[in-house]
Amino acid sequence: MRKLLYVDDEPNNLFTLEIALKKWFTVITLDDPTLAIPIIKEQDVKVLLTDQRMPNLTGLELAKKVQQQFPSVVIIILTAYDDNETILKALNQGGIFRYLLKPWNIQDLRQTLDSAFEAYELRKKNITLINDLIGQVRRLQLAYNEINTLKEKLEEENIQLKDEFLDQNLTSEIVGKSKNLKSVLKQAVQAAKSNASILLLGETGTGKELFAKAIHSHSNRKDNLLVKINCAAIPETLIESELFGYERGAFTGANKLKYGKFEIAHKGTLFLDEIGELPLAMQPKLLRVLQEGEFERIGSNKIIKTDFRLIAATNRNLEQEVAKGTFRSDLFYRLNILPITIPPLRDRREDIPLIVEHFIASLNREFGQKITSVPKKVFDSLMEYHWPGNIRELSNVVERAFVLSTSSKLDTGSWFNPSKGQPQPDLEILPLHDNEKQHILRVLKHTRWRIRGKNGAAQLLQINPTTLESRMKKLGIERPV
Repeated sequence: MRKLLYVDDEPNNLFTLEIALKKWFTVITLDDPTLAIPIIKEQDVKVLLTDQRMPNLTGLELAKKVQQQFPSVVIIILTAYDDNETILKALNQGGIFRYLLKPWNIQDLRQTLDSAFEAYELRKKNITLINDLIGQVRRLQLAYNEINTLKEKLEEENIQLKDEFLDQNLTSEIVGKSKNLKSVLKQAVQAAKSNASILLLGETGTGKELFAKAIHSHSNRKDNLLVKINCAAIPETLIESELFGYERGAFTGANKLKYGKFEIAHKGTLFLDEIGELPLAMQPKLLRVLQEGEFERIGSNKIIKTDFRLIAATNRNLEQEVAKGTFRSDLFYRLNILPITIPPLRDRREDIPLIVEHFIASLNREFGQKITSVPKKVFDSLMEYHWPGNIRELSNVVERAFVLSTSSKLDTGSWFNPSKGQPQPDLEILPLHDNEKQHILRVLKHTRWRIRGKNGAAQLLQINPTTLESRMKKLGIERPV
């Protein structure tokens, strides 16, 4: 006997329809739609007939759940309301076999159900045919999978391609003519010619990412991707899946195949920013990929070969981190093949006017021309400031002055006090780790310990709020009571 489930919150409707249809079908009735899923599974239900207007779950909502778990089950929506909006939703949702209005005619309903059971059998036959075809074209499927893999990788790379090329003219230039900068640029261009790992060192905000782009653009991998990942911006629980990727079903929530950065960066360059924040447990896994050029996705034993050039960057003293046991010495030596130290802005002050003009030109393009000149006294005050936040801080100051200026001349106003940027004598010899802590504390005090939102500490530092909170935790920064 053909078996159907009828769901309706009105007992009279359940009783009437069961009596009317039991000559031709096995009718299971249910007044609570939330219990339908287990009954469909246990009773091997082939057709679902459900009322639309029910208190706990509408017919369309129930249909969606059934479609997800039992795609072969044929669904019919039955309602006493001539509701055009509901009909439209049913059409848009798809997968609804019929949409019938009450009061129903027994013969019409029977014919509809006969057609529904025939549709169920056709669906089952189609599934069988599809499985047979899959078996017959298995060899062709392997080739198709490879093509599809490349397609999906290209789709996943789309955002990174936009970052690399759409803003190339605005963000990829390293501005300056100072002797210190020219020396480092020359070193970077020379290093770009090799395939050896490069370690970019320097304080926060010195432009390490721009140097990574410059090295990639001068390398023999310039026609392929530069893939970027900030080790400090990704939670420790997600960093492995970001780097290695995972197979569908590898863990709860892994609904589809994900390609990791190691795989996406094949034939290109992988830029690991804030490498000093890489969790200790991940460091030997990264070392293995660098040494052997192969890895496995999470949830798979298949070896995947990869060929990428690594550029790492950090504002930490990795040798001190090695001594403290927070960074592996073998990974440090593997990364430190070609170290390049980027000078802080205070050591290349003669570049400040050029950088300011570059920022103003960019802001004029973005907002429409506004600032046409910078007074000498403004340049003098900018040159006098110590710039603990380096170019990133200079960018913030210029943008703030740009917004607040009331004429075509850039005006920093009374809010910018260059004397505040002068370091105390003992600060000059502090480790980079401590300098970072003190800089974050200064910004937090300036924002009255507001981390998120407009003009919050995270925005002023140009980092994600979660990244700032992670830094605060690692540096032992706690809000005063």
